[in-house]
Amino acid sequence: MNLQADFALTVAAVILTFIILWSIRKLVKPSKQRPFLPPGPLGLPIVGYLPFLRKDLHHQFTELAGKYGPIYKLWIGNKLCTVISSPSLIKEVVRDHDKIFANRDITVAARVGSYGFNDIAWSPYGSQWRNLRKLFVREMLSNTNLAASYNLRKDEVRKAVQEIYSNSGTPIDICELALKIDLNVIINLIWGGKIQGMRRDRILADLLPVIAEMLDLLLKPNISDYFPVLARFDIQGVEKKMTTLVQRVDVITEDTINERMKNASEKSEAETTKKDGRTDFLQILVDLMSINEKHR
Repeated sequence: MNLQADFALTVAAVILTFIILWSIRKLVKPSKQRPFLPPGPLGLPIVGYLPFLRKDLHHQFTELAGKYGPIYKLWIGNKLCTVISSPSLIKEVVRDHDKIFANRDITVAARVGSYGFNDIAWSPYGSQWRNLRKLFVREMLSNTNLAASYNLRKDEVRKAVQEIYSNSGTPIDICELALKIDLNVIINLIWGGKIQGMRRDRILADLLPVIAEMLDLLLKPNISDYFPVLARFDIQGVEKKMTTLVQRVDVITEDTINERMKNASEKSEAETTKKDGRTDFLQILVDLMSINEKHR
């Protein structure tokens, strides 16, 4: 049974219960003035427009934009979604009013995978996100680090091209290959050149399937995201699966992190800086932690 069919059956299983609860809520709760919202297609009670979504969402959204205009709304479960398709409106959202629309959609998989929205990708806009961004831009995206990692990125792309060429005539999973390139680059940027040879290959081999599963869960439709009242039941097991994957990542990376923290006090700054002038990101975080502990 494919993912769409499984998700549809799960939704159908709770529709009757929600229709009853929704009807009772409407009868008991006094009506309020509705906020001014853009037009959009009508949906069903409780589930909204969810049952009518097709696989070719980009085509369907284009058709709806032709009917309702460059901005329209969709109710998916109890979530109100606004779709924009005009370049001028997109400019308003992503540039002119970026702070208003900066936060990402909250999902169960993202909450667990980001340790409670504590990373730069999922952290809500605020002082914590600004500090994370400042650290990331200053250390990871500085001219020195970008120039120092140029040869690394070039070598990884060259290896990928050679792998494709050597396997000509046989099917190749480009997504898996791209993920492998990204992980290789990220491991080098985070841990530097201190992990090499068989140890590096083992870590990469362990991380690759775990990260692939985590990405799959992040993209997987989850009924708990559209009906938060059901989140406690974890009907599709997304929260449980993501928790297990996060624990596996912790196990894979724990030894390297503990080893670096143990040796941090024994090495000088010059020893933790690579010959190319770049300090790996893990060392930067360890140094910051040491500074914070000294000022407590």
